[in-house]
Amino acid sequence: MGKISVIIPTHNRADILPRAIRSVQNQTRPVDEIIVVSDGSTDDTEEVVKRLAKEDKRIRLIAYHPGHNGNYARNQGLAAATGEFIAFLDDDDEWLPRKTELQMEIFEREPDVGLVYASQNCIYEDTGVSYQTQPMMRGDLSQSIFIRGEMGTPSQVMIRRSVLEQTGPFDLELGALQDYDLWIRCCLVTKVDFVPEPCINYYNSSGTNQVSSNTEKYIHARLYIREKYRKEIAKYGEDFERKIDTLVENRIAERCLRNGQNGEARRHAWKAWKIRKSKISFLLICASVFPYTFIVRVRSLIKSRKLYWRIKGLWS
Repeated sequence: MGKISVIIPTHNRADILPRAIRSVQNQTRPVDEIIVVSDGSTDDTEEVVKRLAKEDKRIRLIAYHPGHNGNYARNQGLAAATGEFIAFLDDDDEWLPRKTELQMEIFEREPDVGLVYASQNCIYEDTGVSYQTQPMMRGDLSQSIFIRGEMGTPSQVMIRRSVLEQTGPFDLELGALQDYDLWIRCCLVTKVDFVPEPCINYYNSSGTNQVSSNTEKYIHARLYIREKYRKEIAKYGEDFERKIDTLVENRIAERCLRNGQNGEARRHAWKAWKIRKSKISFLLICASVFPYTFIVRVRSLIKSRKLYWRIKGLWS
């Protein structure tokens, strides 16, 4: 079986980082190296990692100052990794025990698959709301990846090193969506599969205290990615291009809702509606009159009652 390298970027999370590391150590299919990259941490992060490394020789620490960002840290980890398979874990998330086992079963069964992602539990700690994501996309996603970024967060993904050698690392020109950008490049060169059961606890916040600059970075990233893959998108025709342009505006509207910028959300959803009328644009316009916490609760209720599959087609 191939060697697995795990990369954990971190910044000033000495209090919760051990939870992430323990979740890797507790895998039923053991990993071979755990690379913790401290991105300019000024708390006790480095001391905590060094202490854990004394007990587990698989743990390696990379530390530097000043800090850059999480994807710079992931690229530093990629440069140091020696495994045939690369997995990521954010410092505030945790893996469930069978994650690597279930993903490696797919890699060993399907040699033409270069990326395997997994379902996760999305947990909003401040509201008590949680729900499970529903993976749907597998196989050749070279076209559909532009419609849905189904791979999710880095914590959900494991990739063959041979694929990353073709795609290159995370694009540091992006201030957001660097993971989605990498998943696009992976889908252009390899097939994809997924583990349907939850393998990650992803901790999130539905609060509305995000600063507007976060929205601005997200908008820039969406437009940057649209331009970066203009040729790949154009080959599927003008209708597909309009569909992508509508999606870009809808995704921006969703982010504005999440950041409590309901007026901006409504403006982008209306812009999407004018490009190409869709049910999601209409729903976003309606949703813009409610706080995001209400939307999260409705989404959780829908999924818990197993209506998710019935309405999934609306979000396209």
